[in-house]
Amino acid sequence: SPAPSSQLAALVRVPVHMEGGAADSASTPVAPAPAAAPASKKRAVIDTHVHLASGWKEGGSGLPNYFFRKLCEGVPEGEGFNQEWSEDDFRRSVAASDVVEVDQAIYVECFNSPIEAETQWALDLCADPESLVVGVVAKVPVNEGAEAVEAFLTQFRVGSAAALPKALKGARCIFLGEEMPPADACLDAKFLEGLAALEPSGLHWEWCCQPCALPHVAAVCARFPNMQFVLDHCGHDDGEEDFDTWADALERVALNPNVVCKMGGCEKWGVKNPQRYVAKALEIFGIDRVLYESNWFVGAALGEPYDRNFRHLMKSLEFLDWMSEEKMTKVFRENAKRVYRLE
Repeated sequence: SPAPSSQLAALVRVPVHMEGGAADSASTPVAPAPAAAPASKKRAVIDTHVHLASGWKEGGSGLPNYFFRKLCEGVPEGEGFNQEWSEDDFRRSVAASDVVEVDQAIYVECFNSPIEAETQWALDLCADPESLVVGVVAKVPVNEGAEAVEAFLTQFRVGSAAALPKALKGARCIFLGEEMPPADACLDAKFLEGLAALEPSGLHWEWCCQPCALPHVAAVCARFPNMQFVLDHCGHDDGEEDFDTWADALERVALNPNVVCKMGGCEKWGVKNPQRYVAKALEIFGIDRVLYESNWFVGAALGEPYDRNFRHLMKSLEFLDWMSEEKMTKVFRENAKRVYRLE
């Protein structure tokens, strides 16, 4: 689909402030009637970015999560994370929304450890017909090089063909931290070696990084034209009010046709008007190359309702007078099925 540049450009230019789904009527352009389902009916979506951590506390029955434990020690925002984040908790959070429901979800690694046990735990969820989880993005140590990648994958290969589990869809390790890595960390020779080792496995790679890393992300994606890449959170993790430089860098990433963009994670963008960023990302990538994500539990831990990211994306889509139910379905379902190879 062509990029919706003319209409979304108008939305991008207008300051829009949304909290809990409410827009500032004094500054928001009037959108055409939405092509979405009636207001009384919730839209069923595939959520491509869900974190879970159950029984993680000291003495708990689940996997330890040392990131949580450290975060909850004296960090102002840490207290919101200091609770259980099970699939049942996720379901309750989704159920509180009057506009969206989730019937499939992708589990994305989130510091449960050890990483091999986290991956197996998530794969076990996928094998449970009662679970919403249908795919896993694992923490694969690509930054440690080819040998580490193969050692990790070997633990999950099965049968005479040494095939990986079908539910193992992708890999990532975040380019963030208490001490932020250099913007060009993804150009490190060891990381590139590890990525080259990952490519034949058929798993895609997901980027989680600050906006300053995007030009380098674009360069790496160009080096691996046959590999699928997914950019988490519109490439704006731990960002700031940097719309123009971010947008220019995002356009460079989007020049690579092997990249798709997850539309969400705005609770960690550090901007007053996330709607403007969502609209611009949609303009840049177009309907066929965007995915819906909630980034649950991060938003919930920071006091946000489950559907905040959904509402931002819906607003950008509804602003397009050529939007159709078919295109809505692409954004919220079909694109996810293609990228995550769901049956």
